Amino acid sequence: MAFQAQEEIGEQIEEGEDIQEQDVSISPAEELPNGPVEEDSDPVLLPWDRFSAWLHCICVVGFDLELGQAVEVIYPHHSKLTEKEKTSICYLSFPDSNSGCLGDTQFCFRFRQASGRKSSLACFLDHFDRDAPVCLKRDQGHYYGYVYFRQVRDKSLKRGYFQKSLVLISKLPYVTFFHSLLKLVAPEYFEKLEPCLEAACNDIDRWSTPYPGKILTLPIMGVVMKVRIPTCYDKPGTSQLVQSAQNDSLVSIVLPTIHEVDLFRCFCPYSFIFRCCGSWCC
Repeated sequence: MAFQAQEEIGEQIEEGEDIQEQDVSISPAEELPNGPVEEDSDPVLLPWDRFSAWLHCICVVGFDLELGQAVEVIYPHHSKLTEKEKTSICYLSFPDSNSGCLGDTQFCFRFRQASGRKSSLACFLDHFDRDAPVCLKRDQGHYYGYVYFRQVRDKSLKRGYFQKSLVLISKLPYVTFFHSLLKLVAPEYFEKLEPCLEAACNDIDRWSTPYPGKILTLPIMGVVMKVRIPTCYDKPGTSQLVQSAQNDSLVSIVLPTIHEVDLFRCFCPYSFIFRCCGSWCC
């Protein structure tokens, strides 16, 4: 049984592509550039406000030969998704290029947010976009889905395979960061199930908010990630994380970047050549 996505479901930006292993090794960096003044601390926030600054929710999508695809779990439980949004997540969480290969696959997609929905934290979250690069601003009309899909043989199932996706739903286009986060959370989830999600969400709700220019240490599942949210003042292509032997003694992972390379900017100077090549081929 194949899972087909309807056209109205949304725009999928990456689907069914294996994510190459990201380099999460500690990388030396230069001095921080002049930019916005970092705030000393976050404002007083309510429970789950910090979580909402990073994620809308975490979903578990199951794929069954008889029942079809369905969102089995949404966490935190108070998170809301419309039926149309759930349908989008279900269809887009299954890799189109799946060819029966066993193991784990990571990819991401984008889908449209239901019209008329507004977050109570909208004004608060917009504050963080002020100094962010254009490519890293929150998408007001769409959600991003970051998927960790697992397929293993299971003779007890009619299909013969266990197929399930753990999906992080967020407004943030931090592709590298969320794929690195999934590599930590998803294997634990498939072993320990829902209690693992509760623990992960509680960890995320203690994180500092993603303010551009701040260096953040983010504990998750017994591991500490160190990241820096870029600003629009940063020099492109440079890592601004400064390694400190004393301060980094408890840091397990340092991510030099939270996002993928901006390919459009890289190839923009050659767009005329590409158009000429296309016309010659025709």
